[in-house]
Amino acid sequence: MRRRTFISLSVASALAAPSILRAQGKSLSGITLQINGYGGDYDRLMTKFISEPLLERTGLKVVFTPGASQAAVAKVIATPDNPPYDIILCDSPSLPELIAAGVIEPISKDTVPSVSRLLPGMREFADYGVPIAVASMVLAYNTDHVKERLTSYVDLARPALKDRVGMFNLENTGGLLFLIALAEGNGGGMDSIDPGFAALAKIAPNVASTTPSTVNLQQLFQQEEVWAGGLWDGRVHALRIAGMPLELVAPTEGLYSVRSYFNPVKNSKHPEAVTAFIEQAMSGELVREIAKFFRFGPTTDVQLPEDVANTILTYGERAKMIKPIDWKKVAENRASWFARFNREMR
Repeated sequence: MRRRTFISLSVASALAAPSILRAQGKSLSGITLQINGYGGDYDRLMTKFISEPLLERTGLKVVFTPGASQAAVAKVIATPDNPPYDIILCDSPSLPELIAAGVIEPISKDTVPSVSRLLPGMREFADYGVPIAVASMVLAYNTDHVKERLTSYVDLARPALKDRVGMFNLENTGGLLFLIALAEGNGGGMDSIDPGFAALAKIAPNVASTTPSTVNLQQLFQQEEVWAGGLWDGRVHALRIAGMPLELVAPTEGLYSVRSYFNPVKNSKHPEAVTAFIEQAMSGELVREIAKFFRFGPTTDVQLPEDVANTILTYGERAKMIKPIDWKKVAENRASWFARFNREMR
């Protein structure tokens, strides 16, 4: 973490200083922060680049409890006076619900100086949430089986792909992004979703499987049960590293993405420790290592090795390709879209 020095000129100025500056050098021994996790390598990286440095420097302990982020969101909303987590980790679609419930705290560069490292336009909810990674839906296809290049999601309707397309249902945010991309790419949008469902209807005869699970869809590609579909960019990269002959395409509909956010939970008993955690998370190492390992887009001004940068669709100037999404409208419509998807994709 980049250390900053604050010299107190008066009692008043010291009291007014951001808590992270006042906490420099202060022991946080005896405090344990509770945070939900995503599991696997994500939690491993958070432990290595946030928890371990904080423990060594301040004595602060951090416990990550992996599981579905939506379940963690529900727990925080259900117990606002005694929340089970000090910080909640979740993706863009959950933020409107947390903000409306009033259970998370805003955070700015005045309280966490390294928030100023965030790239312009990277935050979607003003001062709520600090993003640590950008995952994008892309078009993927197996070049051993698909000889004619795919460039658009609507190409998944080609007869040659009969029973060989895999896709997320709308329980997975990837399925939502796929639907929105089809709607906006065919003359509709968030307030006019019918063109998206019309495009889905043309793809439906080719769909071998719909799933809410990213791991399951990844396995279908690995087992060559599906040859093409929409998948997260980082997962496509992992499959290619493992030797799969997959082509990764930024579809003509555009790049639709989600951010993963750390959110300070209101009524945490350890606000100074929460602030120290967020400062460490934003200081560089975690964002860089997530980008290197998963090839998810970085959210801060971290510099990446050229061989890594060249494989990330949303790095540097390419981040401008990300399509804006009104997540509040998504939250308002998700249930009805999900019901319609289940009816029409049977």
